[in-house]
Amino acid sequence: MNYLDELKNKKIIVLGLGVSGLSTMRFFARKNIAFSVVDSRDLPPNADIATQLATDTHFGALNDTLFKNVDLIVISPGIALFNMYIQDAITRGVEVIGDVELFARINTKAVYAVTGSNGKSSVVTLTRDVLKQAGYKVALAGNIGTPVLDVIDQDYDCYVLELSSFQLETTHSLVCEASCVLNISEDHMDRYDSLGDYAYAKQRIHLHSKHVVVNFDDALTHCEQTPGVSFGAQQGDYTISQQYFNVHGKQMLSTDELKVIGLHNQLNALAVMALLENLKLPVDVFKTAFNQFSGLAHRCQLVCEDNGVLYVNDSKATNVGATQAALTSLAKGKNIILLAGGVGKGADFSPLKVDIETTVKQLITFGKDKAQIAALCENAIQTNSLEDAVLQAKAIAVSGDIVLLAPACASFDMFNSFEHRGDVFVELVNKAVKS
Repeated sequence: MNYLDELKNKKIIVLGLGVSGLSTMRFFARKNIAFSVVDSRDLPPNADIATQLATDTHFGALNDTLFKNVDLIVISPGIALFNMYIQDAITRGVEVIGDVELFARINTKAVYAVTGSNGKSSVVTLTRDVLKQAGYKVALAGNIGTPVLDVIDQDYDCYVLELSSFQLETTHSLVCEASCVLNISEDHMDRYDSLGDYAYAKQRIHLHSKHVVVNFDDALTHCEQTPGVSFGAQQGDYTISQQYFNVHGKQMLSTDELKVIGLHNQLNALAVMALLENLKLPVDVFKTAFNQFSGLAHRCQLVCEDNGVLYVNDSKATNVGATQAALTSLAKGKNIILLAGGVGKGADFSPLKVDIETTVKQLITFGKDKAQIAALCENAIQTNSLEDAVLQAKAIAVSGDIVLLAPACASFDMFNSFEHRGDVFVELVNKAVKS
């Protein structure tokens, strides 16, 4: 009996009706597997679809009877495992997994998987592009937007997956041709007891990997599994020197072949090359893909240039490490006007202090935790909105400066998402430079 047939004999609950929950429901419906749906919200998204597809639904507060006589819970990554009702179910022997684990138990194709605090989406997108250039039929899925169960039945040679720590918490069986933890910096400290716990969740990506890639410069990415290769700015198997990407000590490709700018983007490219090492792809494949990759929106995205001032949208910088990466990659002396703020999620902002001292001409803060960030330097300007912050920045900036939105915070105090925040920033900048 295969695993899907086994599922038909189990009592299953899909917990949480977000993107992954909707995808899981569709998957079970396609496979004629019965399931119930539970969501703690009275009016969750996709409730109408759940009512159509599920044998039973419960919307509203959780209680201790919901998960009794259940064999399997497929949980949304946004729901913490330490929820008392989930913990009680686990204690009673109920299996709790996510959609990525369900994918892993069924998948037979090659998987290239990436996690990290920053740069994941850029790395997996560029990995996808390189593989496509090499002639592979490749699906890009996971945390980047397309749920893994939406692509598992389609005609692909391989999958490139972006995975979050939340997804990895419930993933045990994923076999990877290659896996990489790009970097670790404080994020989601409202969910983890320590940075070490967060790093451990990330490192789960390597559990069944055939080729482990680590960041030489970031000890928190190093793991118990034997690494295949490492990448780093100056040390490791994949490095950068004399404007070349170097592989095992030999020059491979000029860094000028990479269309996007900044050291962080060069390190992302190194990670891609290291991840795909075992495929032994021709250099020209990387050269073409690198030349064509223009980067992703809201990730050090150049909005415009106005009288010698660059305006850069890095709204995806939702944690301290991402903001540090943007500052060190873009600054030429102290020429950054940094716009930062939002919801800090319990993060320690103090590591930003040195970077601000060395790269930032003026710090302008906004949002819920603006005062905490403003405390990092004496002359910070606190504003009441992103619009005010943009106008202050325009008034201060002179030729050679970079006005950088790199908030070091989540966006949900003032915006629907980091994409919404970035879109608003672009609109405000375009309005300001035309006035």
